[in-house]
Amino acid sequence: MSTSNLDAIFHPAAIAIAGVSTRGRENQLGGRGYLDAMMRCGFKGKLYPVNPKGGEVLGLTVYPRVTEIPGPVDYVVSAIPASGALQLMEGCAAKGVKAVHFFTSGFSELGKEDGIQLEREVLSIAREHGIRVVGPNCMGVYCPGSGVSFLSDLCKEKGRVGMICQSGGNAIYVAREAARRGVRFSKVVSYGNASDVNETDLMEYMADDPETGIIMAYIEGVKDGAGFKRALERAASRKPVIVLKVGVTESGARAAASHTGSLAGADRVWDGMIEQVNAVRVDTIEEWIDMAVTFSFFAEPVGRRVALLGLGGGATVLAGDEASKEGLVIPRFSDELLQSTAGLLGSEAGTIINNPMDLSAEAWTVGYYPILKAFSEYDEIDFTIVHLSVGLIARPPEVHTEIWNKLVDDVVRAHTDFGKPVIVVIQMMTFPEHYEWMVEAREKCYMAGIAVYNSIRHASRSCNRLLRYHARAAVRRGTAG
Repeated sequence: MSTSNLDAIFHPAAIAIAGVSTRGRENQLGGRGYLDAMMRCGFKGKLYPVNPKGGEVLGLTVYPRVTEIPGPVDYVVSAIPASGALQLMEGCAAKGVKAVHFFTSGFSELGKEDGIQLEREVLSIAREHGIRVVGPNCMGVYCPGSGVSFLSDLCKEKGRVGMICQSGGNAIYVAREAARRGVRFSKVVSYGNASDVNETDLMEYMADDPETGIIMAYIEGVKDGAGFKRALERAASRKPVIVLKVGVTESGARAAASHTGSLAGADRVWDGMIEQVNAVRVDTIEEWIDMAVTFSFFAEPVGRRVALLGLGGGATVLAGDEASKEGLVIPRFSDELLQSTAGLLGSEAGTIINNPMDLSAEAWTVGYYPILKAFSEYDEIDFTIVHLSVGLIARPPEVHTEIWNKLVDDVVRAHTDFGKPVIVVIQMMTFPEHYEWMVEAREKCYMAGIAVYNSIRHASRSCNRLLRYHARAAVRRGTAG
């Protein structure tokens, strides 16, 4: 089927939500939760809650059936038991609905014949009437540009990252956590069992979507291997695609089959296909988010030569090892740079004046700004990673918070003033106050255009993957030197 009719799930003019309780709590999963999410995320079209008992909720009339809604309906969210799915689909067909999302589980993912048959019957009605089905057994759609959402707390600001995610739980976590690191989404789709709308449809749609510049794909299995490869190759030729393929072990494949009824496929086949089309494969949820951060903040490669600036001798040594193991180059500083840096310090006691560099307690008085200025003028480095090992200080009285804030402010100012890329790593937190401070510091950084990572290893691995991606892209364009 054509992907053009997927616009109805991303940009509907009217949404009906079946299974809205008039007595439900706000923000709970289910029909009331979807209604709250759409309202709080600013959906500007018509919203129609549906419940056989009728009534009113949040100032809206509750309709007993979809067919009793007075105006046209583009998109229906179903949060009713699976036993009511066929009756709902018949009503949607009569109403001329364009797309239905089944949040409900109880279909083929159970591996039981009655659930499999129910899913087939739902799909038969859908295909007869040209209705697209998202799911069953999934969270559905988050599109901040149109105010469509599956949770009320998701970021309302739209961006350039599109996420295709078979898992609802992982879609929730990544949509929240990536946003807290500055990633903004164009569209997110949790598509569950993929009875109709599947990974190939969504990859084709995202490839053509002018609002999407980066694609994240979490795949448990595919319905059509050859078709998906064509869609992936087309998408990867136009924009970065980050693939997290799961179910690669025997136990993982069993879990995928139980979760969404997916067949996982051979890991080595996926490796070869992803490499061949120049997509980027990652191994964990954390790396998936890291690469979304990396592509969001760096349109061009950052270079491989890095200066490491940190606090704590042991942490600095570890940082050097981790960056080197992940493929970055840590050049020796020239005598001139070392002398100029040492000249900024009141004392060299406890410091490491080299690369990696640890200013020890001198960081509190000198700050990072003059050091980063010296780095920006040094031609032998491409970018700097600033490592904030917060847990090395005691449980903070206010003075420590002020010190850390000053260092972050120095990094933000240097990034703005000097232009040479700076990356921040915030790590080694040990107290609740450290985590609270980290959330504020990350926001301050990403608002200034600075990528933030949770470890030196993750930052370095992400930069290396970015460099390899651009190198392969240059070869494919025939422009590599």
